Amino acid sequence: MSMSIKRKTISFGLLAAVSLTSISSFSAEERAAYPDVYPFIPFKISKIYKDTKNFSEDEKFISNIYDIEVMGLSKAKTFIVNENGEKEENQPWMSTYWPLNKGLIADPNPHVSPYNPLNMRNAVDWKWNYKKYLKRKSKVHKNINKKNRKGKFVYNNKSLSKLAASEKYDLLLGDSSFDLTNRLWKYMQKWGSKKEYGFLSSLNKVGGNAIKLAEKMVASGQYETVLDAMPKAIELKGGLAEHYAEELVKSGKYQTITEALGEATEKAIKEQKNYVLKAKNSMMALWEGICHGWATAAGIVPRPLNSVKMIIPDGREITFYPDDLKGLASLLWANSLIQDSKFEPIDKDTKENIKDENGNNAVMGGIIMQGLRCNQKKPQTDEWGRYYDAQVDLYSKKLEARCVGVHPATWHMGLVNVMGKQGRSFVVERKIKAAVDNHPLSAYTMEYFNPYTGKYSSLSEAVQQLKDDDQFINFRNPETKMVVGVNLTMTYMDWKRPERRDTDETSFDETKEIPMMYDLELDIDGNIIGGQWRTTETGKNFLNISANRAQPDFFWTVTKHWRRAGEQAGQTGAYFNEIQNLSEWTDLNLAPPSDWKNAAFAAHGFNYMKTHKLGWNEKCKLIRKKGKGRGPIVEVPCEYNINKPQPLINVVNKLIQLSR
Repeated sequence: MSMSIKRKTISFGLLAAVSLTSISSFSAEERAAYPDVYPFIPFKISKIYKDTKNFSEDEKFISNIYDIEVMGLSKAKTFIVNENGEKEENQPWMSTYWPLNKGLIADPNPHVSPYNPLNMRNAVDWKWNYKKYLKRKSKVHKNINKKNRKGKFVYNNKSLSKLAASEKYDLLLGDSSFDLTNRLWKYMQKWGSKKEYGFLSSLNKVGGNAIKLAEKMVASGQYETVLDAMPKAIELKGGLAEHYAEELVKSGKYQTITEALGEATEKAIKEQKNYVLKAKNSMMALWEGICHGWATAAGIVPRPLNSVKMIIPDGREITFYPDDLKGLASLLWANSLIQDSKFEPIDKDTKENIKDENGNNAVMGGIIMQGLRCNQKKPQTDEWGRYYDAQVDLYSKKLEARCVGVHPATWHMGLVNVMGKQGRSFVVERKIKAAVDNHPLSAYTMEYFNPYTGKYSSLSEAVQQLKDDDQFINFRNPETKMVVGVNLTMTYMDWKRPERRDTDETSFDETKEIPMMYDLELDIDGNIIGGQWRTTETGKNFLNISANRAQPDFFWTVTKHWRRAGEQAGQTGAYFNEIQNLSEWTDLNLAPPSDWKNAAFAAHGFNYMKTHKLGWNEKCKLIRKKGKGRGPIVEVPCEYNINKPQPLINVVNKLIQLSR
């Protein structure tokens, strides 16, 4: 076999047939065969710095490699500043991702290893777990208050201690109908059966509204003419009418889509009955769960330290173990509006930022993210063994830097400023490719190496002037004067199987370390202005042997101002503001007052609205169910109403307070 170079892909043959000198001596023209996307096209310095400022929420973020070293930020652990102004280590707490196919926190045994053959069906078959729940509902839930002939409860204190976290919560509220528990299982069943289509609230097959959107785009100055705006408007709001209009234009009957829309709409109205939603598979990925809730809560919500024993209205005792409380907190954070991306609202009339009571720009949403999810199972690899994006993304319809991982300069400065300088944990999606695997970070350390020899040394010795024969010379930022190699080890909290243990502390946690390699591009003063991921210290990896591809897919954090943002969101309890005007819970050895139950039901009923009015432009895929040929898939406007049940924040806060 011989080596061949093609547009956007490079393949290698057997080692004996490959000339190593030919690989390392690729010309700029040959390297240009790669797509026009990072890492082959450098990010602008302005983008790197803007991304770092946004993520760190720090106008004076650290960007100089020598400053990082002098300030002692080449290694760090998460910390908080105590009342005396002293730093205290604050390690995020360990938990599970609460698998969706096990009903999240509604299963008494929520974490099953998919690698255990005896548990394989339990791990992969959500339908089997759902049937188990239905049996449990008829046997356990129905008889939870049943007494035997001696007048004693069939389910005594010991039995109640073995219930699922959500079941214990329901009973604490005096709810033997198990409202939260049932909603969680219903959510799992809907998602498993139809994925997001299980939550459809409206489906506009006909469409015909793209022209109105195009007119709005012109009025707002986004486009000069309706004709210019129509392609984007159709992408966002087009339905069958726009689909048929495009076909009429292609046939030559009309010159423009706007001219064809009248006839096309009539046809769409007649034909809509022949189109159905494209079926979704009923498989559920093993990694699906609420890792995003755990990973954010673990670094912010105080660690539950001890079990909490509560007396329910009928006199029985329920034990909430620390892991039960972690599950409730994880669910609360997963299903809250805090998971929406941060933005600063603009006044429609003045076109200026809306200010808060302190004169700062108002903040909405709670999540800040860097990087993009890789949606490919098998990304391409370049001549250095690195993943890269060779095709348009399935969902965004754009060629983007996804599978290459987040930009190393942004990653490096994000770590240094958010964890090193501010002490905050943040969340890393640690795996390239389609699966999502969120973990909270607790520490990092970095070593420096010569990017040309791979030799480790002090920072001053590792920083090298950029050489003319640098292997990435054609992809470097043109202002690069020096480069330095970085071997960074990130430490993150691992999964754990929930346990019925009465205490929890940092010594029980398990962490994992992932080493990753990259280089940083520096200007003459040592300011970080770019970088390249590496699979080895020297970057040379001709046949992808032992390639280190540990770069994060993306990373994200909760904004520093998440409490203030929650208040501005205008959603009661949405950002963890407790429900007011409830009866006072004075006797903490007993269940909360009865009016807390009604407030809890309202929290369980929280619906996440993905509507056009709220700025969502969701599209659903239709296929023709009859007639000559199935024809192409047509995307049409749709909306969703998703029940994301939340435990009552007042109860969660009180239980965690009692556990400490």
